[in-house]
Amino acid sequence: MSRSIHSYQRYYLVGIVLLVTLLGFQSLQAQSFDYKSHPKLDFDFRSLNLELGIQPQNLRIDGSVTYSVEANVSGADTLTLFASHIDVRNVTVGDEAVEYSLQNDSLLIPVTDSTEIGNRYQIAIRYSGRPQFGLLKNSSGTVWTSMLPKTQRHWVPIIDNPQVDMKTEMTFSVPGDRQVWATGQKMTEKTGSESEGVKQYKFTSQKQVPASSLSFAIGSFEEQSTTYGIKRINVAVEQSLSDSVDTKNLLEKAYNYLEKAERKLQHEFPYSRLNVIVTGDHSWETKSWGASTVFLYADQQSIDTQLMRGIVGQWFGVLQREGQWSQADAISLYQTIIADELLNDSSLKLDSQTSPDLSFRTVYEKFGGKRWNQWQQNINTWQEPSVRSVIFEASTKLLNALPPVISWDDYADYWYQQTGQPLFDLPRLREMNDINKKSTAGDTTYNVFYDLNEAEGELKLRFESTGNSYSTLVSVEAHEVYSDKIEATTVTFTGVQDSVIIKVDPLINTLRLKTPKHPELKLNSMKPAPFLIYDFRNGETANARAEAARKLGYHRENADLQLAIRDFMNQELKPKVRAALLSSFANITNGAEGTQQVFLDALNTDQKVLQEAGFKGLQNFSGNAEISARVQSIAKKTSNFALFESAAKTLRAMTSGDKFGRFAASITSQDTTGAKSIFILQQLADMGNTEQAVRQANKFTNSTYDYSVRKSAIELLAAYDQSVESWMSRAEKLLDAPDPRIRFLTVQALQKYSNDEVRTFLSERIADEYDARVYKKIRQVLQ
Repeated sequence: MSRSIHSYQRYYLVGIVLLVTLLGFQSLQAQSFDYKSHPKLDFDFRSLNLELGIQPQNLRIDGSVTYSVEANVSGADTLTLFASHIDVRNVTVGDEAVEYSLQNDSLLIPVTDSTEIGNRYQIAIRYSGRPQFGLLKNSSGTVWTSMLPKTQRHWVPIIDNPQVDMKTEMTFSVPGDRQVWATGQKMTEKTGSESEGVKQYKFTSQKQVPASSLSFAIGSFEEQSTTYGIKRINVAVEQSLSDSVDTKNLLEKAYNYLEKAERKLQHEFPYSRLNVIVTGDHSWETKSWGASTVFLYADQQSIDTQLMRGIVGQWFGVLQREGQWSQADAISLYQTIIADELLNDSSLKLDSQTSPDLSFRTVYEKFGGKRWNQWQQNINTWQEPSVRSVIFEASTKLLNALPPVISWDDYADYWYQQTGQPLFDLPRLREMNDINKKSTAGDTTYNVFYDLNEAEGELKLRFESTGNSYSTLVSVEAHEVYSDKIEATTVTFTGVQDSVIIKVDPLINTLRLKTPKHPELKLNSMKPAPFLIYDFRNGETANARAEAARKLGYHRENADLQLAIRDFMNQELKPKVRAALLSSFANITNGAEGTQQVFLDALNTDQKVLQEAGFKGLQNFSGNAEISARVQSIAKKTSNFALFESAAKTLRAMTSGDKFGRFAASITSQDTTGAKSIFILQQLADMGNTEQAVRQANKFTNSTYDYSVRKSAIELLAAYDQSVESWMSRAEKLLDAPDPRIRFLTVQALQKYSNDEVRTFLSERIADEYDARVYKKIRQVLQ
């Protein structure tokens, strides 16, 4: 009887999970992450008047928005706005309160029994909320608007479609220590009473702007401005970036780029203000411009490219814009053409390294860095030159010839009228490697071991492949170096392993192999000590001398080298050469008593390469309390992360697990940025102390830390925390993070469990996830 009851309960639970999962899948099928190309618009929006109070610490909003609308058709009786997870308090039409309803993230407002075309209405809405999408926040406390599709509806009831545009007046109330930049011209900046601690900023645009391009940023900024004719350019840089971003220089570039773009396009800048906002982290945004605003992200590097793209985006991107993100190539094409001509730079690529890897595609990638980079690679080969010329020249005409909202077909039809070429299919652009990764697929490396037989006058070269190998004969140059001459010969080898014997004079100083006909071939020559000493003394470059010095350490059996290396270190040497000698000295002495001072002295220099070599040498002195204390002191005091890494690795090699655990605890208790802590906790976990690593890593998932730290903490926890209960508790908080990358990584971490409890939890969350990438990741887990 007991067994049957338990079986029934188990089947019941499984049934519930399947039902919830099915509902989640049905929700997914209904969810669309792109705009409707032609939304039903019974009313034309004339103006927006927004008053928005924001608490940056928790992203709570309190707002009031008033629209002036005009009926497009007769007979319409309801105005429908999008309002995702917004709490509406009251709605008035004219002076009268009306009974509204909220259904499926939409706000339905009865306007009248039946409208007449051309009738105008004033609609006022009071609301509040805490957006989980649409507003972003970084570790510096900066809050700004996402420019992904359908984001404005999360902080104001609106029809945030590119087909809707209007004049705007937006007033923001924020804490007194924050500044605001937003779409339009700043009209007022008022400080409230000291007890209120609030500042108000008002921005207006007398030119109609797309509802889908409304944007703002709140933070602590270093600001500079300049006039541009009767207009103005404002640059606001996060104060935390003031040492790394030259605000004045950026302002000058914005002025120059804007001037060049106007001249090229033969079209005045569309807005009265250009507001450029620089933050430290892109938070997985793929589009960085709104109406009269450009967001630049320091972690993406390529600031010049971002700036030029955002400025050109005010014409091709806002004034004339894509109706759907699926049509983004139309905009990116002309942004590329103009930016390429104005910057005349072959390095217009964008960096997208600080984003999670996706195993699927979403519409967001259409404006992403990878797609932009593909356009940079393909723009000059995409079409036949005469056709390409027509497409390029059209950039000065399309803004006037076509409507504000376009698709790829609109451009293709225009080109067809000029060339007769049907280019209606969206382009298939060739893939390119990420700009920070160099392809090594064609590289071939061989170790070459030298065996000199002086008695026989023979030098044997043994080639051993470390990966790729040749299947045909390959010839390289061999230069025999003597005191009075250099003799050149050719050496031929093939396969994974091969040997070649060269007849040489016993008085040979060294043999150098060169590969001018094979740039893909790398030879790692393992020479006898006398050859290396000659190369060290006579190397033509510091790199050549450093390589010879480093390889001396491979001859640990040769005790005489210790004295030779000491003599060499008494010479005037480049830091990299001295560091290579230190490395060899460490290999040969292997922690011998009395040699530690050589490595301790290296720590006192200001040369990073010497300090790292010194730390490496000290790893051989395991159990030496004095050295351990010295290394710990350096690790705790240094602000140089690379130096800290070297010190931490040295301590790990020198000390026991318990002592290293205490050191890790002291670091995590004092570290304010989290970078040191994550590194040391990873070392701790690698040593087997996963319990302490997991316990202390949890702290660094908090929003007070940079994304890179939070990412590393989540990945460490995913690798070592096997507790489903811990992960469920952690996920409750992390899935509310404004940064979609954190939500994505959290779902990815939960994927390895995929039990009924996790599936039920994610099934309940999926309906409230509006980021396409996170949404699809949840779907993967539920499948």
